[in-house]
Amino acid sequence: MLLEKEIRQEKFSSVYHKASVNILYTGSWLYNVNLNYLKKFGITPEQFNVLRILRGSLPKPMMLADIAARMIDKNSNCTRLVEKLRQKGLVNREICKNNRRQVDISITERGQQVLKN
Repeated sequence: MLLEKEIRQEKFSSVYHKASVNILYTGSWLYNVNLNYLKKFGITPEQFNVLRILRGSLPKPMMLADIAARMIDKNSNCTRLVEKLRQKGLVNREICKNNRRQVDISITERGQQVLKN
């Protein structure tokens, strides 16, 4: 596959420009491959990333800001992602017993099973 053919651009201003466009194109291609694969599990790549982060912190729950800091895509709306995962029964959100302003987030058994699959 030639990049020039895929994006219908005959020339680039430099090899560095071509390399950066190629990286962006490849990243987008990989994202779409993952998106299509994860559809059968009912989650998005961003939700998958949140589940992986939470699994890595087991058995300790995490705060939203800590999850957001570890996200691959920093532009993701972490609050919305966690809420969607909670609605699907893949994560738990609980008010911290020691600090009522803190919300602890943890992966459920069902969320762990989705990652295994």
